[in-house]
Amino acid sequence: MQKEKIDLRSDTVTHPSEEMMEAIRNAKLGDDVFGDDPTVIELQEKTAKLLGKEAALFVCSGTMGNICGLVSQTNKGDEVILEKNSHIFLHEVASSAVIGGLQLRTYTGKNGYLLTPEMLDELVRSSDVHYPISSLVTIENTHNMAGGIPWKPKELSDIFSAAKKKNLKIHVDGARIFNASVALGIPVKELVKDADSVMFCLSKGLACPIGSMIVGSQEFIDKALRTRKMLGGGMRQVGIIAAPGIVALDSMIDRLADDHKNAQLLKKGINEINGITTQDCETNILFIDISGLKVPGKQFKAELAKRNIIVSSRWDTVFRFVTHYGIEKEHIEYVLETLHELYG
Repeated sequence: MQKEKIDLRSDTVTHPSEEMMEAIRNAKLGDDVFGDDPTVIELQEKTAKLLGKEAALFVCSGTMGNICGLVSQTNKGDEVILEKNSHIFLHEVASSAVIGGLQLRTYTGKNGYLLTPEMLDELVRSSDVHYPISSLVTIENTHNMAGGIPWKPKELSDIFSAAKKKNLKIHVDGARIFNASVALGIPVKELVKDADSVMFCLSKGLACPIGSMIVGSQEFIDKALRTRKMLGGGMRQVGIIAAPGIVALDSMIDRLADDHKNAQLLKKGINEINGITTQDCETNILFIDISGLKVPGKQFKAELAKRNIIVSSRWDTVFRFVTHYGIEKEHIEYVLETLHELYG
């Protein structure tokens, strides 16, 4: 039996690399609330340049980054347009309503994620006084609940252009935007060039222990800084947790291709088992449906856990496998051997 736990629940379970730990030990520190932590400043400047924006801000989490992105570009009572299975709508504790005073209008994405200009036409409110003002569109790239599918360049340009024509701001929940960049072979700045704001996570595929980044214009970041403070996100010697972010942007992006290869290997092997179906997989997230096995989901999950394989469930028979830093080809091979032994 595999002695080491193989945790495929999420790419948030990654541990920092030794190079990151060394960067933490040697980080130059200041007080970030006073704006003089040199390591945070370096990370923010590096991030802004990489994404082709004027400025960037370090935040504690992706949820904090998203609420900063929305609140800093809207007014209370505005309406935000987003996909019905997006992270902002499902998994951020109604922060848009509670903190931002925002109403959310959802759509059912084509292929689980896509918003087209024609759909946007139907979603944007008229100027009728009875309606809230449509002011912002958010897209999630890659889209977690759609199986980590990346938006394609034409899809992005179409919706960005349509939104701009309607004077709508655009926020990209890019928690895994670098997975999209690597999968498509397109520089990340090209994927977000027309976005007003972008959030991405350092603590997912990039393997940092803590933190996310938001980017945009200097005016936007100035507002987001105030929002971050309001949320309790103003921290002091932040260089300790910002230092791994610098390492990640230098050395962890190209490595994401390995995660994608491992996800494809996993998909191919699972497809050989009668009774299990797999969803489309283009990056590091694979959803499988075991309903054909006629096995209770709890039992399936427990049998894997007995063999030190940890996965997360979406519904009773639908499970998510996420490949990430620390999961190697041999781990995937063991998972496949186990699944074939149990259900093949």
